Amino acid sequence: MTDTLTTPDLTERNRALDIAQSFIVQAPAGSGKTSLLIQRYLNLLACVDAPEEIIAITFTRKAAAEMRARILTALEAGRKTVVDREITSYEKLNYDLAQSALHCDQQAGWHILDNPERLRIQTIDFFCAALTRQMPILTKFGAQPEIIEDAADFYREAARSTLKMIEHDHAIAHDVERLLEYLDNDAARIETLLAEMLAKRDHWLRHTHGRTREELEAALQNSRGDAVRHVSQSLPAIVSTELLELLHYAAANLIAAGKSSEIICCEQLETLTAAHVEHWCGIAELLLTESGSWRKRISHDEGFPPGNNKIEKEAAKTWKNRLKALIDALSAEETFQQALQMMRRLPPPDYSDKQWEILGAITRLLPYAVAQLKVVFQIYGKVDFSEIAQRALWALGDPESPTDLALALDYRIKHIMIDEFQDTSISQFKLLEKLVAGWNAGDGRSLFVVGDPMQSIYRFREAEVGLFLKARSMGVGDIVLQPITLRANFRSQQGIIDWVNEAFARIMPAREDFATGAVAYTGSQATHPALAGKAVEIHPFFDRDDIAEAQRIVEIIAQTRRDYPTDTIAILVRNRSHLNEIVPVIKNAGFRFHAVDIDLLRHKPAVHDLLILTRALINLADDIAWFSVLRAPWCGLLLADITMLASIRQKDSESGGIARKMTLWESIIDEQYWEGISIDAAARLRKLREILQPYINFRQRQPLRLT
Repeated sequence: MTDTLTTPDLTERNRALDIAQSFIVQAPAGSGKTSLLIQRYLNLLACVDAPEEIIAITFTRKAAAEMRARILTALEAGRKTVVDREITSYEKLNYDLAQSALHCDQQAGWHILDNPERLRIQTIDFFCAALTRQMPILTKFGAQPEIIEDAADFYREAARSTLKMIEHDHAIAHDVERLLEYLDNDAARIETLLAEMLAKRDHWLRHTHGRTREELEAALQNSRGDAVRHVSQSLPAIVSTELLELLHYAAANLIAAGKSSEIICCEQLETLTAAHVEHWCGIAELLLTESGSWRKRISHDEGFPPGNNKIEKEAAKTWKNRLKALIDALSAEETFQQALQMMRRLPPPDYSDKQWEILGAITRLLPYAVAQLKVVFQIYGKVDFSEIAQRALWALGDPESPTDLALALDYRIKHIMIDEFQDTSISQFKLLEKLVAGWNAGDGRSLFVVGDPMQSIYRFREAEVGLFLKARSMGVGDIVLQPITLRANFRSQQGIIDWVNEAFARIMPAREDFATGAVAYTGSQATHPALAGKAVEIHPFFDRDDIAEAQRIVEIIAQTRRDYPTDTIAILVRNRSHLNEIVPVIKNAGFRFHAVDIDLLRHKPAVHDLLILTRALINLADDIAWFSVLRAPWCGLLLADITMLASIRQKDSESGGIARKMTLWESIIDEQYWEGISIDAAARLRKLREILQPYINFRQRQPLRLT
């Protein structure tokens, strides 16, 4: 990290070290968030009665190990006398914080460096599992299950068990029948739908009990209201008057022509602030095509007739030009365009009786499917992330009636730190709320969460980036979190930072919305000066052409190697299949490269040869394997010699009346079958026979691994 003299957000970083306050820190990539976490942890160590009073939670074992290692490294450095070299103010702060922590360590006799396990730095899943282990009866786990990332097979098994209830005299059987009838008896589709819902049960399970039709319809109306507010806010106010006039003109023409269009409902619309969903659908009809792109062709179907005489045609042309100018002015407003298209896809404000009947069946089936999933988990002794978090919630009880474990944790835990907070799921967020229940400002306890909502990656684990935005605006439980945004970037040069700031400010939403998870872009400030040359160059391919793209990549590599012969080059792709054309072209160009998790092990030539050899040793009658052994690099027989060897073997089998086909190995060990092969081939076969003979002799007397 650079010297603090070049750090633009130094004041905010120093404020984050105040352990008497609780903070939520937005830390973009390269902003030094881990360093800030380490500094606050060291500061906390100097103020607590025991290291166990601090809980640091991450989302991966790698991140937890890195944090622990860096804290121990800082403490080790604090043991030493400051060297007589000029150190940065960042290094000086780390040293001072470590010194204070070591002083407390010595006074209290913790011996952290000798007992690093006292540092409670763990993943969220490990923390949840630890809670369930302490309350095995309450969580109904008993023996601790294994946590798995992909539980898709378990979801499907639970879904199948739910559908099988139709065969039994069970209360849920009627609901299964109703759902099958509604979906044309497509049991496979229902199984898939149930499995997908089970994977997301963290989202809906708390909403399935005791909900009336009026409550659920109110939720529909609320979502429609949110969509209206969003589209209204995203429309530039400067065009409102012009848009209204165009709507009135188009609606009047459509009514006069007797045409049916959603634009007609806008005839009496006085202001856009009074517009409802129907009005916005009419606006979408005017401005957008059916696919959602900006309208280019304007005709009488949208209320703009060509006119019957010269005067009418001139007037019609003027109106069309006004609409075209409006669309041109809005063409850069991507947020408004997307919000307007979304209005067309909104659900109706209420349910029909048939829909409610089906919804009732679904709301009764889903909790039963969850119960079946718990049975499946119990059978296999495995659970997913959502389940372990749910059971941890059970272990803590309710804020009004906390369990003994919750009370004990409230006494033991004084400070909670969470990294990558944007990847928190709903269950994990509720768990955090229970952990801080009863905490108050100024009581010596603190919550410190760090993350970047712009780079949430755990959607597959039901992470809700909206929770980060909600915590920042509303706090967690009774804890008010003071927001801090880190802007310094210690990773990239000025040119890259400037390009990223400009590009992502246009791509990401202009406003945040924790209900939808919309995250606005927050710019960074570089701490490294711009380098010579262009920081970013774009080589677009507007139509897919993988071969041309691969060739262009090789050209760029060649040019970069000439300009910067000692530098390294990285190629990032969307997925492994994207490399199908790129890798061969790079190899043909003679460039050596290191691929991480790209070339599968089984595709490597050496591994392929070893698999063939294994097949040959296991089964002497596997001709394909033995032909491959003879052609492999360790033998290298010519095809002509292999053909001669095989033909002599075949003739001998036929002339001798042998009931079974002679194996290639038998023809290899007996030189009478080598007639006609070359001298070179004979020498190679003798060497191969010499090496393989001992292994063949012992192959059925001991395991292949020992052979």
